[in-house]
Amino acid sequence: MQITTKIIFGHLIRWLLILLACSIIYSALFSQSSIRVEKVAQHALDMMESPYAPISLKSKTGQGYELLLIVDRKHELQHQLFVKRSLGFFWSFRGGGFGMMLDPQIILSFRMGMSTFGKYRHYYAVGQLNDPNISRVQIAWWDGYEQDALMKDGVYLAGRSIRSSTKEQSASRMNKVYAYDANGQLLYELNDEQREIKADAKSETEMKEAT
Repeated sequence: MQITTKIIFGHLIRWLLILLACSIIYSALFSQSSIRVEKVAQHALDMMESPYAPISLKSKTGQGYELLLIVDRKHELQHQLFVKRSLGFFWSFRGGGFGMMLDPQIILSFRMGMSTFGKYRHYYAVGQLNDPNISRVQIAWWDGYEQDALMKDGVYLAGRSIRSSTKEQSASRMNKVYAYDANGQLLYELNDEQREIKADAKSETEMKEAT
């Protein structure tokens, strides 16, 4: 009886030590993580002292990473955040850009960014679109890869990853953005040099074409 009690007590001590070790590892690796990606996004906004706003778009970029596009119409701000899922459950914030201003006068805009995680470079293209005739936005990356962007709430988002040792972006080739209507007619085109079209600029162009 005494031996059995010692065995049970030994097992309890062993499991307590295992639980303690797991708690320490969890605290070290996932203290800023959550099983809800919305909570991670809110924590990231809190760190940057930005007001809460909902996630508008999500794009998987590869290797467990996702890019979140957050639109804050109340404060006319746009944020893009990289998050990663670990162990299939826990989301963690991995960086991003905050505080890009929204401009209702912009018909179409284009902004590109990149972050390196491990052996991969994760690229993204984001922008505003305020023309209701736009039904599809396509990104033509510098390496020839074409990708349809996600669209919602007057913004668009596209993301991808490339292994760092394979392709480097050529300075001689541009990224381009094409906006089409429902019939596939090209409405607007942007690139690395021309990154936005505003309503007043469009009106001036139309007036020149009319004359």
